[in-house]
Parts: sequence; C-alpha cells; structure tokens
Amino acid sequence: MKFIVYILFRFLVILFSITPYPILYSISNCLSFLLNHIIRYRSDVIDKNIDFCFPQKDSYEKKEIRNQFYLNFTDIVIESIKGLGTNRKSLMERFNLINPEILDPHFKANKSIVIYSQHYNNWEWGALTLGLQMSHHVIGIVKKISNGHINEYVQKGRTGANVSVVIMEEIKRLYNTSHDKPVAVVFIADQVPFRSTRNHEVLFLEKHIQFHKGAAIYACAKNTPVYSYDIHRIARGQYKVELTQLCLNPKEITPQELTQKYVKNLETLIQRSPSSWLWSHRRFKTEIDY
Repeated sequence: MKFIVYILFRFLVILFSITPYPILYSISNCLSFLLNHIIRYRSDVIDKNIDFCFPQKDSYEKKEIRNQFYLNFTDIVIESIKGLGTNRKSLMERFNLINPEILDPHFKANKSIVIYSQHYNNWEWGALTLGLQMSHHVIGIVKKISNGHINEYVQKGRTGANVSVVIMEEIKRLYNTSHDKPVAVVFIADQVPFRSTRNHEVLFLEKHIQFHKGAAIYACAKNTPVYSYDIHRIARGQYKVELTQLCLNPKEITPQELTQKYVKNLETLIQRSPSSWLWSHRRFKTEIDY
C-alpha cells in the first residue's frame, strides 16, 4: 500500500510541475473549502490552539484566522509538491532571500552559523533554494516521513545545490563532525518537544511553554552566530525571506536565554500574520487537552 501511495505522490509531483500556478491556486481554493467546511480537518485542534494563543480576540477574529489558515495550509501543500518537480533556480524568483550579505563576514572568517526556522508560510521551499542563495553549506535537520519510499524521494529532492540533510535521530553525529567549509545548520524549532529532557520552558505569548533546546545547546557549545530565517508572503507563490540576527556570541548567554530570543522572534512573526503559522499541530500537549 505504501508503494502505491508513493507512485501516486510521484504522479502528483510530475502533474503539478507542468501545471501553471493560477490553476494550482484554484485547486487550493477548493481544497481549502473542503478541509475547512466539509471534512473539518483537525478543526478541533486548530480552534483550541487559536483560543489558547489569542484569548483576547473575539470569535470573528479567531474564525478569520482559521479560515485564512486553511488556505495558507493548502497553498503550502500544493507549492511543496510542485517545488519537488521544479527547477530550483526558477523557484528562487519566487522565494527570494533579501539579505544574504549579512552572513558574508562569518563565511570569510570560516565561521559556521545556526539558523532557526519555523512552520510559518512555505518553509519547504527554503530547503530547495536556501543553499543557492548563500555561501555557507546548508544542513537541514529533518524528521523521517513514515512512508519509506516517499521519505527517500523527498530527502533526495532536498539534497544537492549546496544543501544536505540530517535526520533527527542522527543529530549527535552532526555535533561531533568537522566540516571542510563553514556550514549553516537549520533547525525548525517550533515543534512540540518529543522528550521532556529536550526542552526549555520559556515565555511564549505570555504563557510558559516548552520549546526544543537542541539548537540552543548546539549554538552555545560551539559559539556559532545565530539567525532566524523569516519567510514573509508577498502574494500567493511569492515570498520575501529575511535573515534576522538573534545572537552573535551565544557563549555569553545560556541556552534557555537563546531559546527565548528565538521564541520572541516567532511571536513577532505570528502577531504579524497569525494565519501563516501551522495551527493544525498538537503543539501544546502539556497545556491543552486535545
């Protein structure tokens, strides 16, 4: 069965790669309506997350966030599938890193960096284009996809063009590996921590929430400058990407303080465009009864 799903997935990649964006976004409109109003995909999780994070908003505002989230979600799914079959350089025209030059001093000094990312707008195109837009070799920390055939295909699609990936289970090996050139290690750090020993409690939207501490421990131990990779939607299928400096000398602060800096920046992004965050995850398992 998994192989059949894989074949269907590959068919979609080929089909979407030759389908114009306007048609794909018409499909996304239909999928969004279907998930929101018919299937009600994870609607209970989404509503609870929005209520938890924005108790001060009225019911109309929360409904608008939910409705816009579904459209953002289906856009990302369709764009991600299309991206796997699209030339990476052509994607760069739609996913533009506007300030890569701020990393040049680190590269010239042979200094590796850490880049925080988040499930905000289309993070998947970052895996395909980031390596082409900066000098550092990009190493993405990723989770395995349960379907082994799709996992192998997607990981291969993410690799190349100055990018490689490391699965979370092998992250310890990364910590002890030396590199021939400066690297940028990218952590998507807004997922729920999967072990109680791998988190920091920080203040997020005025609540004490657990966040992954792995990226902060890595950065502080190696004293690697830390940036956030912030993705702003200009229009459907058009993104402006900005590197935000979080800390140049992590050895001068604690991993928990560094995690708090990341979370503060994440707050700013969510407040700027609430529907752009991935509300369908059971992100607050210790705070919410899903």
